[in-house]
Amino acid sequence: MKIYIHELEYAISFLYRLNLKDYSSRMRTRVLKLLSERYQQYKDEYVQLVKEHARLDEQGEPVIIAGETGQRYAIDDPEEFSRTLEPLLYEQFVIEANENNKAMMQSVAQSVLHCDLSFEGDEQFQYDRLAEIFEAIPDH
Repeated sequence: MKIYIHELEYAISFLYRLNLKDYSSRMRTRVLKLLSERYQQYKDEYVQLVKEHARLDEQGEPVIIAGETGQRYAIDDPEEFSRTLEPLLYEQFVIEANENNKAMMQSVAQSVLHCDLSFEGDEQFQYDRLAEIFEAIPDH
């Protein structure tokens, strides 16, 4: 399973919302744990990146400013920050389907691909991408 870092938040949210029982639920929980650990690593790296590119207050924390669209960090050079952030967002997280986790991956793929939910708006495209990711798992 190969998923871009910027897709993790939706994947975690989607899997968490699925109404599953018994074995399927346990397998989903295992995958969620793997995805959540990698997502937390990304968030930690993002905060470090912000600290490197933002103005800092007296405590060494990034300054937050209010803008028209809400709050944001006071980034000194937004273009440079974006150039630095982009590779992080497009990094792939890979979970190899092997003998130890093959059943887990196949179970979660079945749950995602046969979730019997309807989607509209932006979520239909997010689900479509998630389905592509799980369809790539062998023998799903």
